[in-house]
Amino acid sequence: MPIRISVNIVKCQSYRRCLAVAPAVFGIGKDGKAEVLHPAGASRDIILKAARSCPYRAITAVDEDSGEQLFPPVRNPSERSG
Repeated sequence: MPIRISVNIVKCQSYRRCLAVAPAVFGIGKDGKAEVLHPAGASRDIILKAARSCPYRAITAVDEDSGEQLFPPVRNPSERSG
């Protein structure tokens, strides 16, 4: 199942952890922020591991077939406290 990946450049703080985990998928743009170079450059598991490695949750991964957001997890408003 293909995954659609995006990087929120506002959240990205250039830790480059995604690049360390999935160098065939991510690169660093001219602005010093992570960018998706080859979305099919690694397995689904590696891509999700790279997304989870970002301390600022700047990477979003969505299953293209179902539309389900795989990372970061979508919070259910009814589960929030307060």
